[in-house]
Amino acid sequence: MLDIVSNSKKQNFRYALIVKTLVTGGCGFIGSHLVDHLLIKGEQVIVLDNSYGSNLNHLRKSHLAKSIEIVDGSILNKRLVKKLMGKVSNCYHLAASLGVEKINNQPLIALEVNLQGTENVLYQASKFGVRTLLASSSEIYGKNSVMPLSESSDRVLGSPEVARWSYSEAKALDELFAFELCKHESFPVTIARFFNTVGPRQSGVYGMVLPRFVRSAIGNEPLTVYGDGTQTRSFCSVTDVVVAIDLLMASNKSIGHAFNIGSPNEISIVDLAKKVINLTKSDSKILYKKHFEVFGDNFEEPQRRVPDISKISKIVGWQPKKSLDEVILEVANSMVN
Repeated sequence: MLDIVSNSKKQNFRYALIVKTLVTGGCGFIGSHLVDHLLIKGEQVIVLDNSYGSNLNHLRKSHLAKSIEIVDGSILNKRLVKKLMGKVSNCYHLAASLGVEKINNQPLIALEVNLQGTENVLYQASKFGVRTLLASSSEIYGKNSVMPLSESSDRVLGSPEVARWSYSEAKALDELFAFELCKHESFPVTIARFFNTVGPRQSGVYGMVLPRFVRSAIGNEPLTVYGDGTQTRSFCSVTDVVVAIDLLMASNKSIGHAFNIGSPNEISIVDLAKKVINLTKSDSKILYKKHFEVFGDNFEEPQRRVPDISKISKIVGWQPKKSLDEVILEVANSMVN
């Protein structure tokens, strides 16, 4: 059975496991898949998360349960983070406030978590010399229109009055903090810039497009496309992404560098909607909504977002393997089973 330790009982922490790896945000979408991967590899894992849900329930009756401990707490809790860092050798920092709708609607909460929380995690990890991978985002690049985006591409952002860009700003400052700790404190940190990652367990609650489309298609309901649908994105399977960050963590050559992780194959959002309808054999129609109807007047949407992944391919030999069609069917099957 999973060992869940409530932060409300922080006076009575007792760790039965000798752990190696800390995963912040390990109950989330990417985090839960990473936890599965690490446990299967034989690693012992501590998960720090304040939103325990169903993503790790499958481990309750698994033989792997003995190798995981879930701590209910926040990355904003300095005392807790310090305590956990003293017990691990590796840390994947995935915890964040994310999702376009959430950032747009709750920018102050998101800034607190993404700035103060990450600073807390990185500072404590550097003090203990914990090998760390920091999860960043393609949002770093803003609305740069020169594709594909390499790790050295310029950041092109709109006005600070547009809440959407607050996430990009926070992630950029997180990266800067990590780079400086690496330079001046010899902090062994690698930065992973995720482009659109998709797969089973992803929620559409905060605007993630693929799970929204698939759920609507399964129910034969309209698929809502924002704008005219010509904007393009690239989508990468979460299982491929997990392999990428595992390879980066294991490579000393990746320390002190940022890497794009994603698929170089782009697709328009309207074509994605058509593909989902076709693969799920749905009778759904496509419904178009203006961005301001969903996000308000102060909102900007990048037209394209495609990664150059030559750097990660050169350093650790990673390439995504799973096709978008395969991922869509996986997501559909996970929703009906």
